[in-house]
Amino acid sequence: AFLAVEDRRFYQHHGVDWKRFMGALVKNVKARGVAEGGSTITMQLARNLFPKALPYQERSIRRKLMEIRVARQIEQALPKDKILELYMNHIYLGEGAYGVDAAAREYFGKPASQLSIGEAAVLGGLPKAPSQINPREDRKAATERRDLVLEEMAKAGYITPAQAAEAKAKPIRLARNTAGARAERGAYFKAQVRRELDERVGDQFYTSGLRVYTSYDPVAQTAAEEELARQIGAIEAGRFGSYRHPTYAATRGDTAESGNTTYLQGAVILMDARNGEVRALVGGRDYDDSKFDRATQAQRQPGSAFKPFVYLTALERGIAPSQKFEDAPLKVTLTGGQTWEPKNYTPNYAGPITLREALTQSKNTVTVRVAQEVGMDDVIRTAHELGISNEISSLPSTSLGAAEVRPMEMTEAYAAFANGGERVEPHFIRRIEDRDGGVVWEAEEERESVIEPAAAFVLTSMLQDVVARGTGTMVRAVGFGGPAAGKTGTTNAATDVWFIGYTPELVGTVWIGLDKPETIVPGASGGTLAAPVWGRIMSRVYAGRPMPRPWSPPSGVATAQVDRVTGIPVDAACPARGPTYTEYFIGSPPAGEGCYPGANAPYGAVATTGVDTAWHDTEWGAPADASADTSLAAAGIDWPELEAMRRHRATAGAAALPDTAGLPPLPTDGNLPMPRSSAPAAPRRRIPVARPASPPPTGDDGAPASPPAREETPRQPPKVLGTPTQGEPASPPAPAPSTPPDTTQKP
Repeated sequence: AFLAVEDRRFYQHHGVDWKRFMGALVKNVKARGVAEGGSTITMQLARNLFPKALPYQERSIRRKLMEIRVARQIEQALPKDKILELYMNHIYLGEGAYGVDAAAREYFGKPASQLSIGEAAVLGGLPKAPSQINPREDRKAATERRDLVLEEMAKAGYITPAQAAEAKAKPIRLARNTAGARAERGAYFKAQVRRELDERVGDQFYTSGLRVYTSYDPVAQTAAEEELARQIGAIEAGRFGSYRHPTYAATRGDTAESGNTTYLQGAVILMDARNGEVRALVGGRDYDDSKFDRATQAQRQPGSAFKPFVYLTALERGIAPSQKFEDAPLKVTLTGGQTWEPKNYTPNYAGPITLREALTQSKNTVTVRVAQEVGMDDVIRTAHELGISNEISSLPSTSLGAAEVRPMEMTEAYAAFANGGERVEPHFIRRIEDRDGGVVWEAEEERESVIEPAAAFVLTSMLQDVVARGTGTMVRAVGFGGPAAGKTGTTNAATDVWFIGYTPELVGTVWIGLDKPETIVPGASGGTLAAPVWGRIMSRVYAGRPMPRPWSPPSGVATAQVDRVTGIPVDAACPARGPTYTEYFIGSPPAGEGCYPGANAPYGAVATTGVDTAWHDTEWGAPADASADTSLAAAGIDWPELEAMRRHRATAGAAALPDTAGLPPLPTDGNLPMPRSSAPAAPRRRIPVARPASPPPTGDDGAPASPPAREETPRQPPKVLGTPTQGEPASPPAPAPSTPPDTTQKP
């Protein structure tokens, strides 16, 4: 089989088949590229035996002439049968198998001496491109290649036409042995490794016997796959509400050509936030059924998981986490005079609320107000600087997560929150070595400072509250006790649920949804469906390793005791009127303002609307909207109206919105025009650092260039928009993970 397709005149030439070589040369010149290879088996063996002298990355006349010279020397030193034996024992045939016998056991569970004609033809077709025609990866391509090999074997006289026809009539049947089971675990991770290999060294790698060292963590991968499968199975079983979609067990194998499935899907990413090494990757429930990688390729709306970009922009603008904003219904005036009325998850509103508390409770109305103050263009610039590559529309709904993003890019963005403000690009390969241990390729370290460490720390402290007493409490309820910060995300009608969280070492993303966006179950949220998966994965990952030390404030961060009622630092001029807490500030706490109006009001004398309700995932309207047939305008997101705006912007161009100077006060009628930021951009800083033991990638992975950093805006003392309100109540106990939530109540 190998001789028929790789080198039919092997026993006639002396290392070089000049007829085939010249024919391939002519075809390549006409194609202006590599259309056909002219290497003999002896020439391929030369590359495998001497990878340093004949580097496969080098495509030049010099290397080809050296290859010919070495091949002729091999022919003079060894008999033909020995050359063929060496070749058959060194050739890489995919799935980690070097040599024909190893490949026979990997694919068919038997030694090479027991292979059938058809099975031998499968292996004989692999040297051309083991990553593309591997029967475990692409059964159709492998079958087509096998049939071609059988035809060539018949033409060469190795088998009869009848034998070829008989072998072609049989399907390829692979063995399900230990190697097969190993291939099933981490299949999406391995596919990403192959893609990265193709970028680094091309298909020639597979014939050179190199060793690839990856960032794969088997403990993390096993935990990610098992916990995601466990949770999705529980959802399909109805433990979280009425599930009305096809199940995996009933429809596995009905995958469309696009790779989409009809059953519930999910994705998990676990990455080292310090250097970008991906430890675990789950791109779907079944790689054999759908090779579409939802972790790296899917583009989905993140919902409230996008909100940290809004709040980070506010912190960088000098807005303190203790500054208060009004949590109340509002109308946003859109281009052309249209209005949009975003609402919270429930009709409860807390009145004046701090920036910290608004993020903890995932308040939609406050988030829109904050985005209005800092400008949506700056929020979008923040997202792009952190790694989001998609074009993002400058619409008010973008602040609530209406723009589509890739889960891997969200993971990359949150990694900068975890590591103190440095962007590190995800990668799967640490280094590549030849047979002698020489380093052929190695990931190089280069980090990019995109956030001031002080801003990253203050945002992290706010996201820690999300886990401690906000929408992410299920992380604690399932038993993870280490330092953690993160954010839930739930899209309109509960079509996508997210939790993106991190420790000082690891950042992880969990996404659950259907390939064709539909309501998962009524009342679904990232807090109830995705956050428990993240917590269980982290519990298993850290079960066998030391827990990382909590984050500590970097230079440039100050602390002060803040009154929960007023949001004002406590001092002699403004004593506490209620409970206090330690707040973090970038630079120094606001001083010299004294007590704001209303700060001396008796504790508890202000309005307390909504503060006695349980914490919930306050995102995208009411639970009933998930199954309602009426317009979604009542939920605060009028998609037809916004889609009409997008079409108008695409055809007529976006009309310039009025610029605003400083931080305008809240209009008395509650209407907020959405401004565009006119702040000029400053050059981004690239900070080289010493290379650690586990190197990150070069960054040359095709990711688009990031936009420049924002100009620093002078900090302003915090102000209160509206009247103060009573401090937030204690978070109620989170439900046990085995108890399905009552979908008619707040999650």
